[in-house]
Amino acid sequence: MNAELRELSPAFRKFFGQAPWLLLAVTAILGVTITVLSVKNTQREKKHMTQNMINRAEALIWALEAGTRTWMGMRSTDPGLLQSLVEETAQQPGIIFIAVTDGEGRILAHNDPAQVGGGFTGEPPPTQEVNETTWRLRESAGKNVFEVFRYFVPQTSMRKGHHRDFFDCFGRHGGPPAWKNREQAASPAPAIVFVGLDRQPFEEALDENFRTNILTAVLIAFIGLAGFVSLFWAHNYRQSRRMLRNSLAMSSEVVKNLPLGLLTSEPGGKVSIINPTALAMFNLSEEVAADIPLQRLPGLDWEGITMELTQKEKLLEREMTLNVAGSPFISLTAAIMKNEDGTFLGNLFILRDITEMRRLHAEMQRNDRLAALGRLASGVAHEIRNPLSTIKGVAMYMAKRMPPGGREEEAANRMIDEVGRLDRVVSELLEFARPRTVTISEKNMRDVIAHALQLVEADIRAKQITVSVSHKHEPPVAFIDPERFTQVLLNLFLNAIQAMNSGGELRVTTQFLPENGSLRLTVSDTGPGIPEERRSAVFTPYFTTKAKGTGLGLAIVSQIVENHGGTITVDNLPDSGAEFTIILPQKAEHKE
Repeated sequence: MNAELRELSPAFRKFFGQAPWLLLAVTAILGVTITVLSVKNTQREKKHMTQNMINRAEALIWALEAGTRTWMGMRSTDPGLLQSLVEETAQQPGIIFIAVTDGEGRILAHNDPAQVGGGFTGEPPPTQEVNETTWRLRESAGKNVFEVFRYFVPQTSMRKGHHRDFFDCFGRHGGPPAWKNREQAASPAPAIVFVGLDRQPFEEALDENFRTNILTAVLIAFIGLAGFVSLFWAHNYRQSRRMLRNSLAMSSEVVKNLPLGLLTSEPGGKVSIINPTALAMFNLSEEVAADIPLQRLPGLDWEGITMELTQKEKLLEREMTLNVAGSPFISLTAAIMKNEDGTFLGNLFILRDITEMRRLHAEMQRNDRLAALGRLASGVAHEIRNPLSTIKGVAMYMAKRMPPGGREEEAANRMIDEVGRLDRVVSELLEFARPRTVTISEKNMRDVIAHALQLVEADIRAKQITVSVSHKHEPPVAFIDPERFTQVLLNLFLNAIQAMNSGGELRVTTQFLPENGSLRLTVSDTGPGIPEERRSAVFTPYFTTKAKGTGLGLAIVSQIVENHGGTITVDNLPDSGAEFTIILPQKAEHKE
């Protein structure tokens, strides 16, 4: 324990300005003093409230005795008068019962008339305690009762003998006799009056007083301790405030002018700092981003990032896509923030927009590939096509001269097919290396899609594929080269058809995007989708997963879309299948 306090002492002294022993001693003295005062105050309040209950009960008893003396002074011997007096008196709030019993515990009068003549249910009081007003706590009829009792003496200031006449009258008027025979009546036992008061207000008042004392004690302790600690803090307050103000001003300027997106979160997960660069990346205003949970920031899987950060404590230059308008590529660096004591303070995220850098890198690689393909196509296209024409002619001649159905005819036909495939590869290579200039005009996309579907109608019927076309706005107008864009749709439709089994569904959707004034066209299927590791390479020349594919179809599609000034992306659907998304500008922008 001493070793732990010694380790804690430097940090404690730095925070409070003094050693922990002094503060602990002051806290102990305050605690003992306040506890003693609270206990004494509680006992005093309890004694005071008990005396109030006794005084109220004595007042009721004196009222009964005074009423009894009044009508006895008028020589009335009707026992019903005492019963009426008890019933009237017991109607006051807070009274559970009032009873008058003889010395044997038989009830002479009760606020409940049905109890008269019966035995008193309470435990009879000891004789020596009844000489003076006495109280006790007990239960009656399921309620907590504060019971006050003493001898009932209505004969005070009366002529001697009235007391006997009074109690004897109960037997003469048909009520329950107070005594069994005249010998007992000659020296009757003194009557006892009981007053039962409701304890609930008493206990509630005590509980409220106890809570008030506790709250007062806590407040006094807090105020006293705070005042004591504030004496130590006052010495270094001005200097600390000046240093803090300078540090905040410097850090604020650094964060504000940082060319990178900077974001910090609290231990609870709320955003604490976000600079203007990060706000621009998320397309948010400072008012919206202030104090919101980190998971509510758009664009990234923050929950997964924070979980990985908890395990690794640092992430360096993690490239990912920010799923906001424009979908920029970013490089994310993240780290856990801790103070010198190892306490977790939150997470730090630094975001760098690498969209332009990646675009330039991809453009450079693409230009290199196109240049290489162009040189290759120019050098070998004619050299390949001339021999291919000769080979095809010889093969066709041999096929006609061979016996029908023989192996020689089959070999010649296979040679013809392979020559045709090589010719298509050369044609696609030339088209990709030297693409034609697109001629942009305003067209209704409904007509272009319908024409492309007619061209693949035979393939659709062969596989019994269902086609679904949906236009989210009318008319679906786009600025395109209809011939070249039909080639785009043909490639996408054929890829989707080939990826599906019989009974699949081909879905085509167009939608206007008002935020950037563009048209979005999607082509999706219900096939197996594209594996994650291959998705980024589908638009790369000569990349194919088909046994007889050339790998240039989607590359040509991407090139045509780019020549229209648009973009094309591919993703897998949540259930199954792949979805190609084309974004086209709604004005005549194109690349030569």
